[in-house]
Amino acid sequence: MAILLRLPTLMLLLAAVGLGCSSPRESTSGLPVYENPAVANASAWPAPVAKATLQTELKQLPLEVGVVVFEEGIRNPDARDARDKLRSVETRLAATYLRDVLTESGQWGAVRVLPAASHFAALTLSGAIVHSDGRHFVVDIKAIDATNRVWLDARFHSQVTANDYLDVTTEPFRALFVSIANRLRVSADNLAPTDMARLMNVADLRYAKELAPDAFASYLTEDNGYLKPNRLPADSDPMMARIARIRNQEALFIDTVDEQYVDLGSELGPTYRLWRRSSLEQADYLEEYTERASGRELMARQGSFAAMQQVYSAYRSVRIQEQDLFELATGFDNETAPTVLQMGENVVRLGGTLDEQYAQWRRILGQLIAIEQGSL
Repeated sequence: MAILLRLPTLMLLLAAVGLGCSSPRESTSGLPVYENPAVANASAWPAPVAKATLQTELKQLPLEVGVVVFEEGIRNPDARDARDKLRSVETRLAATYLRDVLTESGQWGAVRVLPAASHFAALTLSGAIVHSDGRHFVVDIKAIDATNRVWLDARFHSQVTANDYLDVTTEPFRALFVSIANRLRVSADNLAPTDMARLMNVADLRYAKELAPDAFASYLTEDNGYLKPNRLPADSDPMMARIARIRNQEALFIDTVDEQYVDLGSELGPTYRLWRRSSLEQADYLEEYTERASGRELMARQGSFAAMQQVYSAYRSVRIQEQDLFELATGFDNETAPTVLQMGENVVRLGGTLDEQYAQWRRILGQLIAIEQGSL
């Protein structure tokens, strides 16, 4: 009897996943961040995106694109908590999925995943995961170019079924990433040729200013929140030549780190897919159960041992995949390979997580340019 009495409680706890409401806070990127990944306010989601063909026939733009690893959408995430750790995995995998689709479109320059926001690329995409349960994937995406022009600031929602998991070679939520890529291209087509030329100049100057603010402070000016060139350096400017060399070194670092993101997808991707599929099956079962029980009291036959077994089996399947993914993710972070780079006659070795390595690298770049200027 005690077991049967606990069943409604278990059902309520499980059914609560995805049915609650949470208040957002603002993140450092301006995208909303939510309290709990297991709590969703579905009324704030747009309609699911329709499946569409990725635009590939248009002329390639010379813009380099940086896709920043997505924000987790969780306040104070705990690395020891399996769900928080899995969200950390999703932020990196989602960024690589978007990078792959943008690269596949063939419409951009180099598209790179950035461990953290920087002024490296002319167009930077930031994202925050609002909700992810294997059936629904909801993200907030913001795309801003070097002039501070916002190309895209929208929420995207994709919904899949179990059939979308049958083809293991295709990302189930591909429609969402294709929709983002196509929307970005529309924004690009709305730019006048003069705007594109100005953007390229500002991108170079903004990156130079980030590394050497004293030397390049006077080259850019702000007009109604948008950056524009105040003047341009001479083609033979030795400082710009140094900046270009340093930028090539940063590109080399990012490409080296990118290989580790590829490894992440190879090692964690299959288990992540199984976890999402198990989560979808659990959500489907709970929804069907709730519909059957709606409008009437739970009777003993509905709380039978067989029904309880079904609920527990679905729940256990998700937890097994969660634990496997948690262990893989923890192992990947602990075994992240150090990055070794050649800089002239010097060899730089960076350790720690990919985020920590990027922070170390940015400090080294700042010191390098300071030495070049003679300020150190």
